[in-house]
Amino acid sequence: MVRQVNHQELNVLVKEYYGKKIPLLIYGHFGVGKSVVMRDGAIQLSEEKQRKFIEWNRITDDEKQEVVKNSKDYFVYIDIRLSEYDATDIKGLPNFLADKKSIEFRVPLWAILLEKEDSDGILFFDEINLAVPLVISSCYKILHDRVINNSRINGNWGIFSAGNLDSDNAYTHTLASPLRDRCGECELLGSSVDNWVSWALLNGINSRIIAFLSFKSSYLYKTDTDDNQKFTTYRGWERLNKMIKDITPSDYDKLLLVSSTAIGEGVASEFVAFCKISEQIDLDNIIKNPSKLKEIKDIGIKYFIVSGVADKYRDEKVKIDGIMAISQELDKLGDVEFVALLWRICKAYKETFKTEFLKKIDIKFAEKYAKYIV
Repeated sequence: MVRQVNHQELNVLVKEYYGKKIPLLIYGHFGVGKSVVMRDGAIQLSEEKQRKFIEWNRITDDEKQEVVKNSKDYFVYIDIRLSEYDATDIKGLPNFLADKKSIEFRVPLWAILLEKEDSDGILFFDEINLAVPLVISSCYKILHDRVINNSRINGNWGIFSAGNLDSDNAYTHTLASPLRDRCGECELLGSSVDNWVSWALLNGINSRIIAFLSFKSSYLYKTDTDDNQKFTTYRGWERLNKMIKDITPSDYDKLLLVSSTAIGEGVASEFVAFCKISEQIDLDNIIKNPSKLKEIKDIGIKYFIVSGVADKYRDEKVKIDGIMAISQELDKLGDVEFVALLWRICKAYKETFKTEFLKKIDIKFAEKYAKYIV
């Protein structure tokens, strides 16, 4: 068994392997966040190197030409889904030279970028064990010798790859032992809800999703190949976040329709039921009269209140005094986890939260929850 790591540990490994220019092979269940950690690591490295981050797959052909021309200005993240590739997509197409006795290979533009002396970035071969064996074999030389045909990859680039587990019914191909021996190896485990929430807050995930998964943590990653339900994964929740941005909060029929396709019918029905909690409470009245919190016994409603109050703070509809009053009332009720969640969301929404709060809050109370605003 290879070393199992969490998302934070994988982030450390990405930086360490990039620094030493040794390839790393990452295994993990589908939708668990392998490519997300890779992309986040690339962004962090670009900031450390003070280069502009470029995601190669998301720019136009003209923009790619600009990146190749002025490669010293950029840190480039190239995500290649090998399951979609043919061997010639990596190796290039043969082109007979004038003497008709020899050939050269016309390589893809990203390979030309890797040759440039001042270029820098991460080359990520995703879904490596879903690719056909001929494509996998074409990666041997890249991973070990850092060479594409006769072109050498410069010493700045980090090379990584990722693959699914055999147990995922993903029709994987067994990676040859010599290929595996040319890389470090690890398996990415699922994230805890706390760690996922920290990531979600930094990446603009809808507060209803954050509150629901804080309430129903077992639904963060839920797959069963026997029940014929749509799988519920980290990637699915990110997908749902994009899908519901423009849906009116009270349009529950559309919310259920979209959610069912994104995360599965069973989980979606509970998520929509959670969102309907807004019909049961007068959030503005609770903000004006925090003591009413003691009348609320339903845990799900409290999660909804916390996310709703944080949203109003972000939108300047609740001031710091209101957040403090809600926090103190929750603390009196012994709802420590709700105070913590409220502070974490508010801090993520507004950079000024920490300084504003410390001006208002009692020192002993602040010390009790200090780790959530550090």
